[in-house]
Amino acid sequence: MTRLAQLDRRAALALVGVLLLLIGYGLAGPSAPAPHPSHGPAHGDAALYRAIDARMTAGEGYYRAAAEEQRLRRYPLRPFVTVRLPTLSWLAAAAGPAGALLLLRLLVVATIAATIVRIRQAVAAPPLRVAACVLAAACAVPFAQPVLALWHEMWAGLLVALALACRSPTRWWPSVLIGLAAALMREIALPFLLVMACAAMVERRRGEAFGWVAAIGAFALAMAAHAVAVHAVSTPQDLASPGWSGLGGWRFVLVVARDCSLLRAVPMPVAAILVPLALLGWAAWPGGYAARAALALGAWSCAFMAVGRPDNFYWGLLMAPILPIGLVLAIPALADLVRQLAPRSRAPQALAGAA
Repeated sequence: MTRLAQLDRRAALALVGVLLLLIGYGLAGPSAPAPHPSHGPAHGDAALYRAIDARMTAGEGYYRAAAEEQRLRRYPLRPFVTVRLPTLSWLAAAAGPAGALLLLRLLVVATIAATIVRIRQAVAAPPLRVAACVLAAACAVPFAQPVLALWHEMWAGLLVALALACRSPTRWWPSVLIGLAAALMREIALPFLLVMACAAMVERRRGEAFGWVAAIGAFALAMAAHAVAVHAVSTPQDLASPGWSGLGGWRFVLVVARDCSLLRAVPMPVAAILVPLALLGWAAWPGGYAARAALALGAWSCAFMAVGRPDNFYWGLLMAPILPIGLVLAIPALADLVRQLAPRSRAPQALAGAA
C-alpha cells in the first residue's frame, strides 16, 4: 500500500490532473537537443578538468591552475561559482588518475549495495523488490566509466544516493558527512542538505536537524573561502558568465532527467511520460527513505525549471542514480490511484443504514 491509498476521490482526481498536465506538456514540447559536442572527453569541460589536474600533478596550486586554464580556453572566471570547488581536483592530485578511478568504482559499488539494502527493507512484494534492486544497479554501473571520473556532478550524485541509503532514524550522522561531501564536490547538491534538514525539523529530530544545519554552515564557510580564493586569481578583465536563469521550465527538467540517466535509451516522448511517473513513484512510496528521495528530486526539478542553460544538461547526473528506480515504485502507486478513482458500491452503506 502506498501513500495514495489514503487519498479521497477528489484529491486523487487532482493528482491525476497534475500528472496528465505534466505528461501532456512534455509531449507537446520539442525534442530534446543533442548534447553539445564540447562536453566529450577530448574537448570542453572534460579537457579543462584534465589540464587542471595535469598542472596540479606538476606542482601548481589549484586556483592558479584553474584560472590560467579557464582564461586560455575562453571560460569565464566571474562570478566565483564559474570555477569548480577544488575537492575533486585535490582528490585526483592526491590519488592519481588510477587511484581516483578506483575510488569512483568503490563508490559505485557502495552506492549500489546500500541502495539495494534500503530497497529490500522498504519494498515487501518480491517482484517489485527484485525489479527495483536490478534498476538500482543499472542506474549506477554506467558511472564507473573512466571519463565520468572527471565530472563533479557525477560524484555528487552518487554521494547523494549513498547518503540517502545510509540514513536511518537512529544512525543519521554518516548520511550528514556523506551529504556534505556531495555538496563540496558540486555546490548544486546544496538542495539535498536543505531538504534533509527540513525533513528532520518536521519530524522533530532535533539532533539530526542540528547535524544537517551544521553541514550547511560548513558548506557556507567552504564557499566563502572558495570565493576569496577565486577573487585572488581573477581580474576585472576576465570573462563573466552570461548567467544561468534559463527559465527552461518543465521541458528543461525532462532534458536534464533524461540525458544523464538510463532514460536516455528511450525517445524523448517516452521520457516525457516516464519522468513524471518516476517522480510519482518516489512520492507515493511510504517511509522516510522514499520521502526524502522524493523531496530531493522535487527540489532539483523545481530549481531546474528556473535555473540552467541548455548546455547544463549534465546537471542531471545528480538525479540519475535514483530517479529511474521510481518507475518500479510507480506500479503500486498507479494501482492505488486507480482504486481511489473507481466508483464505490453503495450496497455496504445501505446495509449499514438499515442495520
